[in-house]
Amino acid sequence: MSQQDRSSGVHSSPNGRDDNDISLIDILRFLKSAYKAIAIFGLAGIALSIAYLAMTSKQYEASVQIAMAQIGATNNNINPPGINIEEPALLISRLSSPTSYTPEVIAACGLQGQANATVSLSKSIKLTPAKGVASVVELKTFGLTPQAAQECALGVFELIKTTQAQIVAPYIEEAKIKLADDQERLQKAKDLVARSDKSGAAMSASYLSTRDEIRYLLDEITALKNVVTSNQNRATRMVAPIYASDTPIAPKKRMALAAGLLGGLFLGLLIALARQMVLMLKSASVGVL
Repeated sequence: MSQQDRSSGVHSSPNGRDDNDISLIDILRFLKSAYKAIAIFGLAGIALSIAYLAMTSKQYEASVQIAMAQIGATNNNINPPGINIEEPALLISRLSSPTSYTPEVIAACGLQGQANATVSLSKSIKLTPAKGVASVVELKTFGLTPQAAQECALGVFELIKTTQAQIVAPYIEEAKIKLADDQERLQKAKDLVARSDKSGAAMSASYLSTRDEIRYLLDEITALKNVVTSNQNRATRMVAPIYASDTPIAPKKRMALAAGLLGGLFLGLLIALARQMVLMLKSASVGVL
């Protein structure tokens, strides 16, 4: 041993390796001595995962795409499909509030009698805009059975349909009033033109103005009729029937078993390392004495 090694207190083995270094052989020896404890804890982790899977209720998912209610455009040449009564982003924001849900929806989702049922429902359902479609949202609901998840989705759909019908109702009523007024004005204009034709004043300024008004009223009446008559065809609707899979989405068996195994192995490794360190400290203290 060199003078420098003696002064620093560092001990070297005969082959020149520092005694404080850990080699691959040391790691293998440690694993050989501790593999039983590590394996036991790994098996214990799997057992806990199996118990968790047995105790946790299965959860199923139902999904459906919903087209927003629309109102007929006043000019079909500009926007034939119509105008959304409610934008998807606004609907999503509205249904994120617990106060949006009625007792009927709570009962459909099986949450009646549960404390803070509206809060739980607002957090559990998932409502997202459909990709590439500006007037469709995708709704996902959950339940203990596929049927329960499907009934919850149907209840939420009926809620959306009812509330959007309430939103569009004032516009339809206003269009009906405007339509009746325009039809009355049109009749008066036609009567005036008929009298002008009989009196020979067909080229007067008032006659020409009245003819222009008739053409304008006819176009407006056509647009208003489109708004009123197409209301039912543009109501909130499902793009396709509700789909509920027979395969539960939770708990995830493979993930739970893998987490239990890895967690158990890691815990066993930590305990084995702690025990090894305790033994090393005890042997070091004995050597000093």
